[in-house]
Amino acid sequence: MSYLSLRNVDKVYNSGEIKVNALSDVSFDLDNGEFVVILGASGAGKTTLLNLLGGMDSATDGSIILDGVHIEKFSRKKLTEYRRCDVGFVFQFYNLMSNLTALENVELAVEI
Repeated sequence: MSYLSLRNVDKVYNSGEIKVNALSDVSFDLDNGEFVVILGASGAGKTTLLNLLGGMDSATDGSIILDGVHIEKFSRKKLTEYRRCDVGFVFQFYNLMSNLTALENVELAVEI
């Protein structure tokens, strides 16, 4: 059994009457400890995929299974717990409070 499985994952963003297919029918498996690189052209869906895996966004359709658990079925509360305890994100662009130390910035982010 794979540690991470995506099955037929779609993500559609609606902008008024315009639908943007950010991900379409994405499926793959990763084993525990496996190292992968996600790369592609701008607009290919890399950030969308990472946001889905990190629980920061939800799929329009499909299954995301992490260690046997369907994270796409998590409630908002369970997603918050998942983000807090199970995944880590380093943002490409981040906003830190310049008058706070690194530790104080992290503590502030945890409070939010």
